[in-house]
Amino acid sequence: MTRQTVRVGGVPEHFNLPWHLAIGDGRFADVGIDVEWIDFPGGTGAIMAALESGEIDMATPLTEGVVTAIANGNPSTLVSIWVDSPLLWGVHVAGTSSAASISDVGGQRYAISRFGSGSELMSRVMAEENGWTVTDDSWVVVGGLDGALTALPNGEAEVFLWNMSMTQPHVDDGTFKRVGVFPTPWPSFAVAASNSFVAANPGVAETVTEVALARAGELELDDGAAALVAERYGLEVRGALEWMTQVEWTSPGTALDQDMIEAVTNRMRQLGRID
Repeated sequence: MTRQTVRVGGVPEHFNLPWHLAIGDGRFADVGIDVEWIDFPGGTGAIMAALESGEIDMATPLTEGVVTAIANGNPSTLVSIWVDSPLLWGVHVAGTSSAASISDVGGQRYAISRFGSGSELMSRVMAEENGWTVTDDSWVVVGGLDGALTALPNGEAEVFLWNMSMTQPHVDDGTFKRVGVFPTPWPSFAVAASNSFVAANPGVAETVTEVALARAGELELDDGAAALVAERYGLEVRGALEWMTQVEWTSPGTALDQDMIEAVTNRMRQLGRID
């Protein structure tokens, strides 16, 4: 019997490790589905564009990114929250910068992966909370972490927000300096699916999500998980252990929190990112 293929996209980070483990363990095959994983180093903006174009069927974008994209007309559906815990955004400057705290980076240029990405949206949230003004000249599109590793040392931008555990090796080697941490005020990652996929495959997105979340729950209880994370993502074991104590995946079958979605929507509207 031919199994259905579902193309799923997300950032190449440890938050998505359960998908790779579930694929390798044959968990999706057990329910008659082949999941094909596609990495998007460019982040949520690139992910939502791929959902809209039909390049992928499902994805794990940042919560603020998917809510903003859907509100602005992206033909996708929010299926579930993927990670309940907030994302800890490291606030980075070049290793040679004199900045020593978040208060030192007001009014400077932000390196972002692309517009609509978490690096842009959370930079706006941080600027608003600190009373800083942003203009069209505040943004430098660099395509992702690799681009920022060039842009900040070269003086093309001054500030870069990115998942702090994934940037730790670059802080350790002096390319970046971390001047603070800015957590999201809501769950960090969600699961989304294109409307066309949902319409053509009733219930499949929910089934795929529940299988992945069940594998995530097993990973949380695995004593060897930190070593696995460190090996696969080039981190120190101590950093992986710290991350494992912070991350909390959603339980399978958990209903969407409509109040949370409304809060994210209202915040993005206040920031001018939702029409």
